[in-house]
Amino acid sequence: MNTSYLSNLTPLRGIAALLTVIYHVDLFLGNGVNVLIRIEDSMALSRMYLMVDFFFILSGFIMCHVYGKWFAESVNSTTFKKFTIARFARVYPLHLATLLFTIVLFYISAQLGIPKNPILQVENTGYSIVTNLLLLHSMNFHHWFSWVHASWSISTEWWAYMIFPFLVRPFMKLNALGRVLVVLLCFAGYVSIMFFFVPLVTLPPELSFLTPTAGYPKDSLNVAFQFGFLRCLFGFVLGMMMYRGFEMNWGKKVLGNGYTMLILTLGLFLSLHFALADVITVSFFPFLLLSGAYGSKAIDRLFVNKALQRLGDWSFSIYLVHQPLLYLITNILIYTQVTNLEAPVKPDPLASWIICIVFIALTLLVSFLTYRFLEVPARQWINPKSKTLQDSVLTS
Repeated sequence: MNTSYLSNLTPLRGIAALLTVIYHVDLFLGNGVNVLIRIEDSMALSRMYLMVDFFFILSGFIMCHVYGKWFAESVNSTTFKKFTIARFARVYPLHLATLLFTIVLFYISAQLGIPKNPILQVENTGYSIVTNLLLLHSMNFHHWFSWVHASWSISTEWWAYMIFPFLVRPFMKLNALGRVLVVLLCFAGYVSIMFFFVPLVTLPPELSFLTPTAGYPKDSLNVAFQFGFLRCLFGFVLGMMMYRGFEMNWGKKVLGNGYTMLILTLGLFLSLHFALADVITVSFFPFLLLSGAYGSKAIDRLFVNKALQRLGDWSFSIYLVHQPLLYLITNILIYTQVTNLEAPVKPDPLASWIICIVFIALTLLVSFLTYRFLEVPARQWINPKSKTLQDSVLTS
């Protein structure tokens, strides 16, 4: 079954992955305080955790584009198995590799006498190894992140994949009013996260110096290790609905325009800059996604750039390898006594940006290697009948 490759979406996920890296580098350099861009100057960087919501929406969209026809009439065991193998081959090998690397890294660090970082390692136990292996570590089994913190979204994404085939047929049968209601329910779900689920988040006793809602502003969607599956589900379903709109060319004349994409990008930046409620910021993502998918001469010229295409190809690796690299570099600096946990060195803004750029370059290099020598070979080995269509999505 031939499916067209929406090449304009590749750079979008690459850019989102890169913004996630910058967000985490900022947290590491400032020990939780923004140093790359002062919060007094802009709130944009402090809200880059929302890039994962773009990944969720993109994922629902791409799953419909690539696999929707498989389940348009029914879900049978043969097709479901084929789909499950394809998604497992796409996400699990790199997830497993980064998990094992992180386990070995922290084991060696302990043998070298490097003290545990409570924020990074409080939930790193044998139990959390099992939940990570089973992709259950963001399904309310923990009170904090474990091992590769960013992989919480892989957990939620996997279970979204498992219910996806059963959603396709009923969603395809919805009329216009039904589709609007589903979209409104997704945003109602986002609002419920902000006002109901965020206050329910709990932390382990070891992190009692934090408040249960630390890092969770009152208008935030930033639930992850607990209730992250809801955040993923609402975004994933929203993406599926956007694909139905894409199939019907909804708003194509307006959205398939470079100026529209520019205005949407500016609106997104302003929403991040002024730290508007997360649900407002997320509302820009579906329209940016549709704008990119429709394309135009100007949009296509921008996104055909080889560097942006490669960035998108490596995006899954960028997302999963950057934190293990941060852990490795941090522990090397602690071991060599360049810094320590009690009084970490906080570089000035210029030095911070230099460090960030160097780290991004290192991450891109490692991501190129893992993409070429791990992701692609593992996918082809597990799923040798797969086509060359690049249906990869970040889960960011």
